[in-house]
Amino acid sequence: MDIAIHLGAHCTDEDLILRTLMQNADALTRRGIVVPPGNRVRPAIRRVLAARPDDAFPPNAEPLRDSLLDGERARRLVLSFEGFLATYATALDGPDLYPEAGRRAALLQDVFPRDRVAFFLAIRNPATHVPALFEASSADDFGAFLDGVDLPRLRWSAVVDAIRAACSDAALTVWCNEDLPLIWPDVLHAVIGADIPLSGEDAILRQVMSAEGVRRFEAYIQENPAPDRSTWRKAASAFLVRHADAAQIEPEIAQPDWSEEMIAGLSDLYEADVARIRARDDVTFLAP
Repeated sequence: MDIAIHLGAHCTDEDLILRTLMQNADALTRRGIVVPPGNRVRPAIRRVLAARPDDAFPPNAEPLRDSLLDGERARRLVLSFEGFLATYATALDGPDLYPEAGRRAALLQDVFPRDRVAFFLAIRNPATHVPALFEASSADDFGAFLDGVDLPRLRWSAVVDAIRAACSDAALTVWCNEDLPLIWPDVLHAVIGADIPLSGEDAILRQVMSAEGVRRFEAYIQENPAPDRSTWRKAASAFLVRHADAAQIEPEIAQPDWSEEMIAGLSDLYEADVARIRARDDVTFLAP
């Protein structure tokens, strides 16, 4: 069986991928693609990993797979949880972003030893990702949250390196969260492993575009059906220029000492880091 594991990361799609795919559950199940709800996946995976010592032989996946499929027959199982690689509290540790990424990915792959595992990962500019992690965590002091963190050294490429080293035979697909409004359908189809019409292919645009902009975009697409995704992206990009919700596209960062200069510097480092990931031949990178 194909096992597609969406690893998050935290504060990217906010479970919208899972919710959108579950809206299409009946259509996907008819095609042999099962997307179990998060409240079934998360405790089941936690129980299996907690019962497995690090040096133990990989467990028999049948009972877990059966519990996740819940009686459905499938060729592809899609699992999605932003906390697969870390908790909010452990996503940052000293100079590292997701320091347990390699070990946790290997544990997840070992849970399904006879299946084909593929990982999917959204990355985000640390200039906005770090404050978002803090806001989502239970921490109440931003300075303490950043204690020991070397912000200029945070690299998503190191996370990718760790996952590839630990799981060299698992496919890995990566995209930038900032690009999501223009690649949303591509991400959904990559995760399910099929190019089929889905309800909710405009879900992310509804989040980042004004209601009037969405109405006009939908009317435009209805009158001018896009023959391919490239044409759809050009249209979506044009409407976003005119109707984007600035608060959603560029969220305000209210943390102390998070200056414009710091944001610009981290953003430059992020762009260079993204270029390193895109240049890899062992990663599929989704981009507009």
